Amino acid sequence: MTNQCTDRDLLAVEPGIFTAGGFNSQRLAQGTDGQVSGTTFTSASADFISAGIEPAMVLCLYTTIPTEATCYEIISVDSATTLTISLLRTDTEAPPLPPPPASELKYFVNTFRPQIAAEQAELEETLRRLTEAEPISSADFVDSRQMRSVVVFGTLARIFTAQASGASSDDANWIKADFYRRQHVQALGRLRLTSDIDGDGKAEHTRDLSNINLRRI
Repeated sequence: MTNQCTDRDLLAVEPGIFTAGGFNSQRLAQGTDGQVSGTTFTSASADFISAGIEPAMVLCLYTTIPTEATCYEIISVDSATTLTISLLRTDTEAPPLPPPPASELKYFVNTFRPQIAAEQAELEETLRRLTEAEPISSADFVDSRQMRSVVVFGTLARIFTAQASGASSDDANWIKADFYRRQHVQALGRLRLTSDIDGDGKAEHTRDLSNINLRRI
């Protein structure tokens, strides 16, 4: 099973998590010399390759206030100093949509890969337990939008739970954490997985997770 969720998928649901400032320790790159021309973003001082910037991450651009930054999809890393970016698209197969041209921009790239990886691992463990009775690897399950939704909602629940740490029970982060936790459970209940064991293009097995209860420790 490949990665079911990216930073870009989180951006489509909760853009504010990238600019809220609560996860600056997961910042991969930042600078003050950004320029946008068409779909090309350039920073002469950057080294995007060494920083580990990848497609489907999120670039945040601003002039004065970081929390008011505008977020863009990173389509490709073209060189150490150049990215191809786009306004958020409804279809990831569509051509990139150019932001407004600008110069002397401040920027940063935060990532939620650790939270995504933890949620992905939990889903894989659930699939492993689901198929223990038969020799079907979780890697055989066909990727789907349903599966991506499970990981997205679970990841957002993790993020808002972390942001709510130490806050009162009526804090907005707790409310959002609870909301996404419930969305995650509902998405699991709707999840139907098909597996093509012999590679003939037809599903030999179908599984659902409607009777699986997960308990976070």
